[in-house]
Amino acid sequence: MIDLILSRTNVFIWSADDWLKLRRDYRIVGELIGCLPKKPRQDILSGLPLLLQPEEVSLLLEKNFVRLVRYPCLQEPPSGSLKQIFEEYRNALYIEQEECLRSERKKQVTRMMDKIIDGKKRKILGIETRKKKARKPLDLKVQEALDNIEINRQDLLEEEMAKLPKLDKSDALVQTHTVYPWSDKDDIEVMDWKYPSNYEEKLRYKTFKDLWEKGYYVTSGSKFGGDFLIYPGDPIMFHSQFIIQCKDRNEEIPITELSADCRIACHVRKTRVYAFFSEDQNIVYQSFQWAESNILENG
Repeated sequence: MIDLILSRTNVFIWSADDWLKLRRDYRIVGELIGCLPKKPRQDILSGLPLLLQPEEVSLLLEKNFVRLVRYPCLQEPPSGSLKQIFEEYRNALYIEQEECLRSERKKQVTRMMDKIIDGKKRKILGIETRKKKARKPLDLKVQEALDNIEINRQDLLEEEMAKLPKLDKSDALVQTHTVYPWSDKDDIEVMDWKYPSNYEEKLRYKTFKDLWEKGYYVTSGSKFGGDFLIYPGDPIMFHSQFIIQCKDRNEEIPITELSADCRIACHVRKTRVYAFFSEDQNIVYQSFQWAESNILENG
């Protein structure tokens, strides 16, 4: 079961595997709000964590796809034992990186060994080793003298490896965890979720659930002045078709607001849809589209 991480009033997904499962299997998109580890200064693409809408959390809990949890240990200073575990982990990573560095260097030297040996022989004979000079053919006597020089490949490999400086701990890569790595069952507290709790929240949730159960992908519609955007497929592949706005069925909509909402929807090639409760508490929809009218006056 996927764990949704509660932090104050927000709910997050920190695991990439959980993010993929929610999107692929449950059509839950959320909003990525983190930076990319290798490109933290750009703001075009975002990474983990994934921030979930309250409606998404309620739906997942109702369908029993997830559980809502909190890590009390993250609210307290780390204990001495946890600090020791962390230091041991960092030391293990440092040793692993140092071994990886030497292994990669050994592969590079092995691939270049023939050129290194040739350069070593040229230095012994005092021959030019620069690339342009090295390309010119040598005299027969010089070439014969060069070929007669014996160099032990293993000794030369060890000599080249000895030139590799030791990796300083301050230069080691630091791993950024997206999932808390030292938690156990005792560290997790299962939480209750109290959304929706009022009429407006119930209307939003019922609308979200109804659209989701119809097979749509549902995301936040705040960027177009609505409550939700709905997509016929994954938003990576499809454009949204409708802007959903939740309204009380008895609420009057000023004509200026209606006109503005429909004009915005028309401008972004979508249909403005108002969702509200019917008398029997089902969700019903009313759509509006902006229609241009051309009036020709006869003079």
